[in-house]
Amino acid sequence: MAVTVTYNVRGGVSTVVASTTAPTAAQAAQVQKQSATVVFGADSDTQAVFTHNWGLDVSAPGYLEPEILYYRTSLPATFADVTFDITSTNVVKINKANAAGSAQTLVVVLRRPFSMVQ
Repeated sequence: MAVTVTYNVRGGVSTVVASTTAPTAAQAAQVQKQSATVVFGADSDTQAVFTHNWGLDVSAPGYLEPEILYYRTSLPATFADVTFDITSTNVVKINKANAAGSAQTLVVVLRRPFSMVQ
């Protein structure tokens, strides 16, 4: 089974509802927050890519941006924590160990770095 990332984004004139297609750069430019449901449907699913398309500057990872919040909507049979990779300026990688019983579902929320409109 493959990892599924389902985006939900709203703000300005942008609306992305329950779509597996990430917001475009034009849509992303209008919002300060993006959410996605991430399903690690199989134990062997180890990485999901959350494409935010904010085009953050190259210093953003050094400032630990974007801000990441998450919670589980299903508990794995075997606890497998997740880690996040923010080295890209347009995506956040969500990593999970390959462990028996580690399939799980998360809601991940990204907040854009501070701006005058936030």
